[in-house]
Amino acid sequence: MKFSTLSSSACWASSVSAAFDLNRAGAVSKAPAGDSFTSATGTFTVPALSGTSRLSIWIGIGDSADQKYVLGGGILFNSTLSSFSAFFPGAATDTTAQVPVAGGNSITVTVAIEAGAGGGSVTIENTSQNKTTRQIIAAPAGVDPASLTAAMADWWVQAYQVRDGELVAPPSFGTVAFTAVNATTRSGGAVNLAKAGAYEIQGTSGQMYSKTTVSETGFEVRRLM
Repeated sequence: MKFSTLSSSACWASSVSAAFDLNRAGAVSKAPAGDSFTSATGTFTVPALSGTSRLSIWIGIGDSADQKYVLGGGILFNSTLSSFSAFFPGAATDTTAQVPVAGGNSITVTVAIEAGAGGGSVTIENTSQNKTTRQIIAAPAGVDPASLTAAMADWWVQAYQVRDGELVAPPSFGTVAFTAVNATTRSGGAVNLAKAGAYEIQGTSGQMYSKTTVSETGFEVRRLM
């Protein structure tokens, strides 16, 4: 799975309030000044997917607005459904053997940054099939732990890229609702996720492919067109 940086593929409308991306829709929350995220979680139902278009639905914690280093996990659709965990830009780990995925399944993902360890954990639970995996993932090789600031928490519906910079039309996914969303910070302070920034998928000709709704109880991404 490829993760293009927000700085190169997204156009910010204002600081973590609204943005447009060529491949992704969802919500991004910024940690309070001087603080960082320790965990992010959410639950979603796998939509009915078909055809040749590719999609991923996942939750992550990124280092900054540029999101150069992101710990995350979730599900992929590329003709078949699978689950994964990764510390981007490192390679993803296929966790489908431990947590298989089918349309209509309820998936809970929890991402946690391990203090001082330069890495973290990704827990993926398929409550519909009673399957769970917890993956311990080291930071990408050669990365200074000081740069892993964990400043952003992410909930994404993303057209799945095979090659860097690839533009992929998202498949028809209906509406994906992230419920039971939560994010914790190192200071223990409360994070108002209702103030998370909404991302929309916008094509190169300006066409809008998504509508994201942000609220205190969760995030909803609806496929347009």
